[in-house]
Amino acid sequence: MQIWKRPMLLGLLFTVISFIIFVFVQKWNGIGLAIKPDELLARMSPLILASTFVERAVEILISPWRDGGANLLDRAVTAIKARPTDPTTPIQNAQNAADLAVASAALDAYRSETQRYAFAVGLILSFFAAAVGVRALYPFVVDLDAFKNATGNLKSQVDFFRDYDVALTTALLAGGADGMHAIISSITSFFQKAGDNSK
Repeated sequence: MQIWKRPMLLGLLFTVISFIIFVFVQKWNGIGLAIKPDELLARMSPLILASTFVERAVEILISPWRDGGANLLDRAVTAIKARPTDPTTPIQNAQNAADLAVASAALDAYRSETQRYAFAVGLILSFFAAAVGVRALYPFVVDLDAFKNATGNLKSQVDFFRDYDVALTTALLAGGADGMHAIISSITSFFQKAGDNSK
């Protein structure tokens, strides 16, 4: 059994090992985070803006050298679809269908490759945005003075929190602006329901 080909098992194993290390070595307390519904949009605006910028920058960087090939393949698919079909020539119709399947597969493969390139570029740009200070969790830290002036065991926790925040923010920004809007919508919907239930 190759464990690298079993992501669920690998993830579970990593979590268990991390939990054991946490219990017996780190023993960190929680870092207080608070979300005020009326301040949510203001605190997440830099993240939304950065995700929009990253998404647009990826489009600008990828389009010039990938759109040409996509257009050629798309024209080939369109040309095959435009071929006339005649019920009296089943062999020709079958050939057209086979040609369309091949051309469509080539276009899909090209688009998939473009998406992988775009994701790689987006991930790099997102990491740099997170590294310079656009963060997902940091704006919600309650005691910023204690966070900034941490010493001893708390210092190692703050350092790990910062690293985790950069990794999480990188993943969120790489997901694009639509993902950020979906997150904000789900959070605001949650608070809306919670407010309605409390009345």
